[in-house]
Amino acid sequence: MKRILGGLGLIALMACNNGKTVDYKKLYEKSMEVKDYNTAITSIQLMLQVDSSQTIYMDTLPELYVAVRNFEAADYYNKSALNRHPEEEKYLQLKALLAQQFGRVEEEIDVYNKLYAKTNKLSYLYQIAAYQFATEQMDRASKTMVELESKMGNSTDSVDFMVSETAKQKVPIRAAVYNMKAYMVAQNRDLMGAKKYFEMALKEYPEFVTARQNLMQLMNGGRQR
Repeated sequence: MKRILGGLGLIALMACNNGKTVDYKKLYEKSMEVKDYNTAITSIQLMLQVDSSQTIYMDTLPELYVAVRNFEAADYYNKSALNRHPEEEKYLQLKALLAQQFGRVEEEIDVYNKLYAKTNKLSYLYQIAAYQFATEQMDRASKTMVELESKMGNSTDSVDFMVSETAKQKVPIRAAVYNMKAYMVAQNRDLMGAKKYFEMALKEYPEFVTARQNLMQLMNGGRQR
């Protein structure tokens, strides 16, 4: 769980060693302003050493630890936050994300089922379909996709797609659904059908990086044949 502190964090520790008083709340606010998440974490931890009742700041730790990719710490503090806020959507979302990170597959899908039942957000139904598809529950995945298509209409829901190890892209649900449908029909060797759905995904959202890459791979594969 060790992490290198940012510049502001080092200044804070040096100030402590020099006998100066540091306002950790102001340090936290400044760190968040400049997106120095390591220092923000340090300032919260120092605050908690002085006053462990500062749960309003403690409850920001799960997201901050995810931001610096310290998933073990994020998992620890997210469980703590859920003990205080068992129905809070953002902590349930983090629980699903962390379950995926640690390979706790059943926990992940249980959380998404709970979130969908609670909110009716199609982004959670999409995650259920993605899980069913990835685990080759094709009949279930097909039924879930039919439900998604029947409900997506003019939905403003979106799904996050990772475009690199640290960057993600928010994609409209309609584009995400068409991208998954392309994958599903490709499993049946219907390459023209897959091409059609990838193109539909890009028509919905032309900046959709994953769909564009998928289409290029499909076309390159077809030419190589």
